[in-house]
Amino acid sequence: MARNNYGTLRPGGRRAASGAWQWVVIGFVLGFGCAAIIGLVLIIGGLDPAGILTASRPTPTAIIITATLPPFTPTAEPTEVLLPTATTGQAQVVAPSATPTTDPNTIQVEPSATATTQPPPTQSAGVSNASSTGDGGSALIPRLLEGIISQVNPVEGGTFQMGTTPQEVATAVDECVNIYEANCQLAFGEDSAPPHSVTINPFSLETTEVTYAQYLAFLNSMGPNSHRTGCDGQLCIATRAEDPNSNVIFDSANYRVLDVISQFPVTAVTWYGAQAYCQAIGRRLPTEAEWERAARGPQNNLYPWGNTFSTDFAKTSRPRPEDPSLAGAVAVANYAAGASFYGMLDMAGNVAEWVSDWYSPTYYTQLNQSGAPVLNPLGPPAGTEKVVRGGSWDTVPFFARAVHRQSAEPQSGFLWLGFRCAQDSTSGTPASGAGTGSTGLSPSTSAPVDEDLNNSQPTLPPPPLATLPPGTLPPG
Repeated sequence: MARNNYGTLRPGGRRAASGAWQWVVIGFVLGFGCAAIIGLVLIIGGLDPAGILTASRPTPTAIIITATLPPFTPTAEPTEVLLPTATTGQAQVVAPSATPTTDPNTIQVEPSATATTQPPPTQSAGVSNASSTGDGGSALIPRLLEGIISQVNPVEGGTFQMGTTPQEVATAVDECVNIYEANCQLAFGEDSAPPHSVTINPFSLETTEVTYAQYLAFLNSMGPNSHRTGCDGQLCIATRAEDPNSNVIFDSANYRVLDVISQFPVTAVTWYGAQAYCQAIGRRLPTEAEWERAARGPQNNLYPWGNTFSTDFAKTSRPRPEDPSLAGAVAVANYAAGASFYGMLDMAGNVAEWVSDWYSPTYYTQLNQSGAPVLNPLGPPAGTEKVVRGGSWDTVPFFARAVHRQSAEPQSGFLWLGFRCAQDSTSGTPASGAGTGSTGLSPSTSAPVDEDLNNSQPTLPPPPLATLPPGTLPPG
């Protein structure tokens, strides 16, 4: 069968008209189909730029999710305020506000209850983050120590007899053995003789021993882990990480102690740690001669208050505590009646104190050979141990005499050993601070100390206390 040819005209046929109408019908059908398909695709894809296909659909309401949180409502739970640190300055807690504070000395409590602080700057204590001493010192005081450094009192310069005689040592040994029932020997006092003339310049000395509150503010001003090598490259103080019997807690961010002993004299501090603290506040460790002058006064007393020992004037191991767990230091300035002529407290007992001099058992003999007064002696030029003065809570009164000498390795720290700082005189009036501040430690217990094992040897490092179980800490 032949295919119809709609494009030709057949003469004599039924229609003599054109076949173009057929193409119109076909094109309409195809165009409508394509339009329908395109519209369906647009609807499925959510695209309707002209709004024709969806003109009848209601316009949806936009839902916007914002970061606005409900207001922060403080609870009645107690807030723990940490000691001042280099990242927070003064430990203030402020109410949340719409405008963030830029004051580095405040802790901003955000509505999310997450406090944020700036990272501590890299600094050396007493250089950055510090202010001038205002008390005659030339250094800058770390900001965290402002207002809490100890007051200093002036000490007159002049010439005095330093040291003691063999006869006085023999009398002290007899008193130690027969009255206080302890094991004292003449050899313990040999390095404190002979007496010799010394001339010193006027200076000032802190009235109290440096406390935990003060020392930990110093460490916090230097930043985390500063205790390890922050004092002339040496250990500053032993924390519980180094010694389980230490009172100092380091939590990887802050140094603290329990509040109950914050005003106790700091202990377990090395000689390097003591020296670094004094330098940070524009002061220094006293020389051995200066320390003895301040303790003995112009009358050259055997004890800070006179020539007769009284258990009411100093914290030593006598009288023995009824409860052995009460052995340990006490807060500074507890024995006001035992003040020296120049107003220094606890220069006998409580804790012994580092001084600046290297130790030699024959140093006094060498000084005495010339017969002339020695001007401002500084001790031997070198050594392996530093001089320790003043006796402590774990010794009998023999060691609390203002003339007695002890020694210890400078990198060591002991629970009976602390320090105080001296200052060069720059005027006729004493420079003063504002007393002591607070920090954070609870008194702990300790085992009784064997009198034969106490820190009594003048030429050897003091032996350690009896081993204590972890968590059993003497208060100081």
